[in-house]
Amino acid sequence: MSDYVIIGAGGHAGVILDLLIARRENVLFLTDADPARHGSQLRGVSVTGSDDRLTGLDPTTVNIALGIGASGTDLPARLTTRRAIADDLRNRGYRLPSLIHPAATVSDGAVLDDGAQVMAGAIVQTGARIGHDVVVNTRAAVDHDCDIGDGAQIAPGATLGGNVQVGCDVWIGLGASVIQGVSIGNGAVIAAGAVVIDDIPAGARVAGVPAKDIH
Repeated sequence: MSDYVIIGAGGHAGVILDLLIARRENVLFLTDADPARHGSQLRGVSVTGSDDRLTGLDPTTVNIALGIGASGTDLPARLTTRRAIADDLRNRGYRLPSLIHPAATVSDGAVLDDGAQVMAGAIVQTGARIGHDVVVNTRAAVDHDCDIGDGAQIAPGATLGGNVQVGCDVWIGLGASVIQGVSIGNGAVIAAGAVVIDDIPAGARVAGVPAKDIH
């Protein structure tokens, strides 16, 4: 059992809290930038204030779990901001271990960098690399030898074939499918339900079956 503090107290934080409880970790408290959440609780764990609550905690004895999700408009910017928060915490000496839900399936031949999060029902196959602060969400599937860049998020139910290369701060939407061997550039957004059969350039926004640019 390790001690954790969760940064954020919204929906994604609740999922991370469930993950840590399932792993029998000890969650000390949550923080949130929204004062309206201060003094509330998630599953009996208190939201005690903003990130300055970390002051005075020994970073060698307390782990951090990033409970900040990404949704709405300008997803790449939100993902970049989320990753910047994680990097700032690391620069301050805090550890953000990779987290795997007990109900996920992750090959011993896969590599997870610090801050990666793999949720319940997700599958990560052998040879895959999951970068720093990546979220592989509920029931998402990452097949063999994929490389997922830092900060990317793979939404619930999305499926990646083998040897897919995903850049940093990419959003792959709910239920999207990416065929084997495709490359997706940094900051691209793949809409929910899209089927990607061709390489996607950096910064593109695509949707549909097959996926086409929607700028």
